[in-house]
Amino acid sequence: MKNRRIIFRVIILFLVLFLACCARPQVVVKEPGAPATEEVTPPGKPPDSERPLFAPFVREINRFSIGCVLPLSGPHAEVGGKSLEAILLAAGIFEARNKSPWKIIAQDSRSTPQQTKAAIEYLAEKENVIAIIAVVGAAEAPDAAREAERLQVPLILITSREGVSLASEYVFQHFLTPSQQVRAIVSYAVNNMNSAIFSALYPADEYGEEMMKIFREEVARVGGRLEKMVPYGVNKTDFTEEINKLTGYQISLARKTTKKTEPRKKISLDFEALFIPDSYRRVQMISSQLAFYDVRDIKLMGTSLWNSPYLLKRGAEYLEGAVFADSFFPYTFYREANDFVDVFYTAYGRDPENIEALAYDTAGIVCSAIEKRDIRTRQQLIASLVNMDAYHGATGTTSFGYDRVSQKTPFILKIKNGKLEQVK
Repeated sequence: MKNRRIIFRVIILFLVLFLACCARPQVVVKEPGAPATEEVTPPGKPPDSERPLFAPFVREINRFSIGCVLPLSGPHAEVGGKSLEAILLAAGIFEARNKSPWKIIAQDSRSTPQQTKAAIEYLAEKENVIAIIAVVGAAEAPDAAREAERLQVPLILITSREGVSLASEYVFQHFLTPSQQVRAIVSYAVNNMNSAIFSALYPADEYGEEMMKIFREEVARVGGRLEKMVPYGVNKTDFTEEINKLTGYQISLARKTTKKTEPRKKISLDFEALFIPDSYRRVQMISSQLAFYDVRDIKLMGTSLWNSPYLLKRGAEYLEGAVFADSFFPYTFYREANDFVDVFYTAYGRDPENIEALAYDTAGIVCSAIEKRDIRTRQQLIASLVNMDAYHGATGTTSFGYDRVSQKTPFILKIKNGKLEQVK
């Protein structure tokens, strides 16, 4: 299977290079700091503090050039490669009949803040792109936003980092944020699962702490009650102690009072739903151990980290009825998402995942805005995105709020009969 994937990626790479040389749209992949084909600023240019305030708008912007900052090497290279494939698809690279005018210029961020900033500067000042799409982690996002503000170039970030768009009018965020996920899953629990009393098991790391802060605030906002919040170490595999705390030490008591020949006493809980903001692997372990200790009839809730093809590979019976929120589901009943899955599978021979869907829609939003409104400047593009009507894409209906964060209705996915299905 691994060799087949390598061969397939080699074929795709040759196809991209061929199309880059012989067809449109143009695809250019350059290292950060690579020399431009034409110098924009002569040697001896003044320092940033002495440049005219609107210098980036003085030069001629190529309205059909879109920059991409992606992790094309390093630990997240697979994410960057998948994102680039989706962006090329959105730009119409496989449309033989209608040749697209788009020039896609990709830069490797190497998943570091320094290379991310260098890539944005190169694309904005040397390639004169009209906008930049960037897939970045939480660590790189603030630096990327500040660089976009300095260079006054529209930047659409695909990142989970909350609040990055507040740094500048040039920065947009296209992602289902943790706040949006929690809001959606709590609302579904209250309105559809008749659950208003919650507890949580969460990893004792930055992500877990942030998710619990959001969850606590959202439960209070809807008038619910949060009974217990139990953290665990990020390397934990045995959750006996945490489950004990969660149940008020009923596990230990049951062991002492129940003989081996007697059936275990049923554990009674003072909450109705359990929130677990962690990866699918950790959720599999926790759910199986909950069942082992007879902590049953409990509604499990999660986040997009659950969404993996491997979630239901083992222990699916312990996750029956569990729900989580995400921005994409390939087997949805949304027509636009189904169309995307068909096009993507035809092009690449596999089903797309979340990152491909988000990258595809991001490129589609930018291209659509430029083409429909005859956008010719970066400022015009910003105004168009802010005032954009609802964009119907693979990840649902999208618009940008006052904070330039994408507003979308999350997919609520439920495990039923050992399979995932969309319930909202």
